[in-house]
Amino acid sequence: MKNELDSQDLFEVEDSEERLIVNSALWAAAGDALGWITELSHGPKGVVRRIGQDRVERPSDWRRRIGGRTGPTVDIPAGTYSDDTQLRLAVCRSIRGDRYFDVEAFAKVELTVWPVYALGAGLGTKTAAANLARRQVNWFSNFFERGKQRYMDCGGNGAAMRIQPHVWVGHRNHESMVLDVLKDALTTHGHPHGFCGAVWHAICLADVLRTKARPSLQDLHDVVEAFRGIDRIVHSDSQLSMFWKGYWEGLNGKSLEGEIAEMCDEISLDLDLMEREFANGASDPAQTYHRVLAALGCLEPSLRGSGMKTAIAASALSILFSETQIEECLLTAANELDSDTDTIATMAGALLGVIAEREPSWKLQDRSYIEFEAKRLAAVSRGEEQESFAYPNLSTWNPPVRHNAGVGMVNCSMALAGLGEVKELGREYATKDAVWKWLELPFGQTVLAKTKRGARVAIASSQMPAKQKLPHSAKEQVSSKHKDSGLDALEQNYRDEEPTLGFNDSENLGSTIEIAIEEPDPTSAPPTNFDSLLNEVVASNFDPEVLGRAVIYCIERFQSEEEAVSFTKSIANEMLARQRQSGKTTKKSVRNRDNRY
Repeated sequence: MKNELDSQDLFEVEDSEERLIVNSALWAAAGDALGWITELSHGPKGVVRRIGQDRVERPSDWRRRIGGRTGPTVDIPAGTYSDDTQLRLAVCRSIRGDRYFDVEAFAKVELTVWPVYALGAGLGTKTAAANLARRQVNWFSNFFERGKQRYMDCGGNGAAMRIQPHVWVGHRNHESMVLDVLKDALTTHGHPHGFCGAVWHAICLADVLRTKARPSLQDLHDVVEAFRGIDRIVHSDSQLSMFWKGYWEGLNGKSLEGEIAEMCDEISLDLDLMEREFANGASDPAQTYHRVLAALGCLEPSLRGSGMKTAIAASALSILFSETQIEECLLTAANELDSDTDTIATMAGALLGVIAEREPSWKLQDRSYIEFEAKRLAAVSRGEEQESFAYPNLSTWNPPVRHNAGVGMVNCSMALAGLGEVKELGREYATKDAVWKWLELPFGQTVLAKTKRGARVAIASSQMPAKQKLPHSAKEQVSSKHKDSGLDALEQNYRDEEPTLGFNDSENLGSTIEIAIEEPDPTSAPPTNFDSLLNEVVASNFDPEVLGRAVIYCIERFQSEEEAVSFTKSIANEMLARQRQSGKTTKKSVRNRDNRY
């Protein structure tokens, strides 16, 4: 394990090692599917209501209510995965064939469409996704604050559970990998527990891929030292350093460097507690794991879904169980009912899956598509340029304004906005105002999407991806997926809402709640694409460095002389307006801080 985020080589995937990444992806999905059965079950009786017994022994058919308290109860086939794997696949598509992570497409298309078909979500991630639907909000400026949901308090594991593709795709050094992980995580999570948990899991997974061995306790202590380079990596990126960091530090009241140092101290204490339980634990690894969870606070409602805590817990599991015990490892995670069962299991599955010599024998939804994306990223890691997903043009993209408006008709065909035409499958589940339908996307993923009851929504062709021709091998995989997925009924669900993590609010920490997320007003005129850039320049009092970087970013981002000229003209108008006030600051030229994001 390296002790710093340096420029040394990480790993290069050879043809013979492709199976490592495929197995990591499949076991991660298997852990998610297994742990989702017991997540938020409210004790053994809840598990009995779902599967007819109080302990999970394998993926099985079960039932659960979706869409909140008034939603329908659906039949869920064995092997159905939840939002952990859904978002992981979204990240896979966002990584282009040349290894470039298209964070803007991920933020503005994948995340804004995802609530339409989400199998549940943490409230923070769901609120972040809704805020990204606003045209003036960029991935680096998603500082939302709606009700009890606040970007700066968003420290759940919604980011850590999805970042494995950034490791699978391969990087020449830790810094480039961690930068992509941070871009991904900071799009939705502003609390150190959220984005540091993502970095922790990424470094651990990268090291397992490089060494082909489970991490040791000493390896985990080395990861803590690697964290001290996060501030430098953030500063190396123009968007994060120019826009995100300063505003984040202003809201936080502390420097990023100082917060990372405190995070390192907290992690070190947690590792000491974990090491103590390892030394005092019983010979049964499941009992030791329970003691570790208790010591870390992962059984308390306020920290159950912490990104950092669950990432450490997954690392502990990977140490306690060997690659030959991977089924037992995931079952242990799934049956710790007071913990975050699916996310810990999915991260442990990603780690141990690398060194497992076999893939899961359990039923698994969309197995072929998961394997296809893993193989594509492995090929990219070898330097073989692959096809990239053709997202809609972001300059004309308009995210669904409501969760039931993402599925509609395009040229007489049903489609999911941003992702492609769909084929209806299986049974429907209806309520008074909405219908949940099983749909198959053209690339092989199946989703249960919320649709509008009655009149069908019209979707413009500009909101659809370009036509893509999958390689022949991928077509074969997609056509055969129903045979090996075990999803004959093709039914998924929205899971119950997760409780808000109690980093700064200790009220109702363990309650299951539902919120109404404010959505963009479709009747209001959207601001220009560079509006948030202009806000930052004006707020800096036209600081030359901020202004120069903003102009450069505008040119690189929009690739348009007209946009660059328009942006420069807007800056000139703002400056002249101030000068006409004889040096006095005009509030009209500085947009309200609370409305900038």
